[in-house]
Amino acid sequence: MLTTIFSNLLKSGSPSVDLLINQSSATIGETISGCFYIRGGRSSRKIKRLECCLVKEFADGSSEKVEDVTTILMSGVIKNKEIIEFPFTFRITEKYEPTSSDFTYKFHTNLVFAENMSSKDHDEIYLYKN
Repeated sequence: MLTTIFSNLLKSGSPSVDLLINQSSATIGETISGCFYIRGGRSSRKIKRLECCLVKEFADGSSEKVEDVTTILMSGVIKNKEIIEFPFTFRITEKYEPTSSDFTYKFHTNLVFAENMSSKDHDEIYLYKN
């Protein structure tokens, strides 16, 4: 229990990542754009990489990775309250099925620190046919 409390305290002051996309839905063939925002925590922290993948999440709670979207390798330090931005673009190709009542899509973003701790973000996107 003490380990859980300590772990939660570390995470609350850790850097965080947030993918902000300019829309919550897109048609097949469209390009989605936005920005990754990395916000520094209470103290400086070395970051290793930012990863983002597209995941299909099913109504029964299961999920499967559809595609790796991007990996940005880093070897820097994010300072207290610093904000770092990285542009984001992703083309919705014909290989994707439109969202249905059986499943939806989410971008899963993961910011990995040098200590192999991480910060996660999930952003839902609805895909439609033209």
